[in-house]
Amino acid sequence: MLKKKSSMADLSFRELKIYYAEKGYHVLDNNSFEKNLNLRNQNGEYNLLGELLADRNNIPLIFVKFHGSNKASISETSNFGYGCLLTSYTKIKNRLIAENICISDTTVRPRVDTYLYDIDCVNEAILNALVHNDWTITEPQISMFSDRIEILSHGGLPNGMTKKQFFEGISKPRNVTLMRIFLSMGLVEHTGHGIPTIVERYGEEAFEIENNYIKCTIHFDKEVMEKSNKTIVQELNTVQHALLKPSEEKVLKAILTNPDDSALKMSEKIGLSQRTVERALTRLKQIGRIERIGNKKDGRWIVIK
Repeated sequence: MLKKKSSMADLSFRELKIYYAEKGYHVLDNNSFEKNLNLRNQNGEYNLLGELLADRNNIPLIFVKFHGSNKASISETSNFGYGCLLTSYTKIKNRLIAENICISDTTVRPRVDTYLYDIDCVNEAILNALVHNDWTITEPQISMFSDRIEILSHGGLPNGMTKKQFFEGISKPRNVTLMRIFLSMGLVEHTGHGIPTIVERYGEEAFEIENNYIKCTIHFDKEVMEKSNKTIVQELNTVQHALLKPSEEKVLKAILTNPDDSALKMSEKIGLSQRTVERALTRLKQIGRIERIGNKKDGRWIVIK
């Protein structure tokens, strides 16, 4: 990463400097900042690390949802890349928090909440994929299926590391400077608890380790899957009998199927104009049928009743 030349010659690091300033670090002038973080190679050119952390870059970071348990049918593709890796990580984490369905048992006290997946384990898997990925090959891949999440990073184990050391959480970062930056931001630790945390919850079988890649698979909680599927069917039946305009019924069904879709994407899928979809969303929110979780760009709709 430190030797490979960036695909872009003109880079800026406004977001990265803000992250450091918020953590209380004294941000020096550009030359000192870039030198301290090794953002240029020995020839004085921006390197791959610099491109990864720049405000704008040519590096994608794709999140893909599939309709079923295989890759036959894509439901949605979202690109969180083309910008500072720290910001991209935050967007991906927020998206996966939003995707994490919760089933609550209110018949006991205190209430028991069961989630579709352990978000701490998913977060550790994503952090490991970003920090330890061989970016000279390509970017990591994050895929969501109907029954699991797969996080794939390239490059396999770092040179000299054994599988035993990997599962014990012994730290041997492939990208030392990138690791140091994530440490400075408080996103990772040197304790090496990430992999053991995943293994304790999902077992060593959660990892597929090959010479050229590592894939972490987080399977969904079966009880949450079953109950959430029943809820979706019930909500769809309720929608069918609701006293709503035809356009509003279409929008409600679209939200139940893909709650993350924008008004534009909904309009393309259900054959209505974007303006009609926006009017339907406004009325459905006013009458208490839907609610917006998160901001306009990265949030999602939920059906209340």
